[in-house]
This record gives sequence, C-alpha cells and structure tokens, in this order.
Amino acid sequence: PHHQDHMSIAECFDILATVGNYSNARMTMPNLQLEFKYNSGCMIAFSGKIVRHGVYDVEGDRIAWAWYMRDAVHIYAGVPSCGW
Repeated sequence: PHHQDHMSIAECFDILATVGNYSNARMTMPNLQLEFKYNSGCMIAFSGKIVRHGVYDVEGDRIAWAWYMRDAVHIYAGVPSCGW
C-alpha cells in the first residue's frame, strides 16, 4: 500500500534496495505522478516522509531493505542536524 514514512527526516533521503527472484515490480510515487521499474538489485533514494510511495504486488519472492535517516542517528554519531 502507498504510504509515507512519518518517522523519517523530511530534509534527508531514505534509501531503499530490493532483491529477490521476482518480476514486474513497480515503485510508484502518486503525489509526483511517477512510476519506476523496481527490478532486483535496484536502489532508490528519496524523502520517504514527503513522498507518498508504494510497490504493487509481485509474483515471486522479494525483499525490500530500507535505510532510514533519523534524528537519533545524528545524535548518536555526534553529527549536527543540517538545520534546513
């Protein structure tokens, strides 16, 4: 289902990767009117907090691996926020 990642930071990109034995996956971003092929090995970066996104059901096995940017990561690493 289409969704937004409300725990992410709007000013930062989240990174999504997908792997598996499947076919015909499509990543859609309806509020931007975009649709991408989302084949195995694909990586995509965008602000998951701002951009509504989702992947249609696929035939086969698919794993999505997500890296989310969070304020807690900046605090833990001692990296100041960008302040945008």
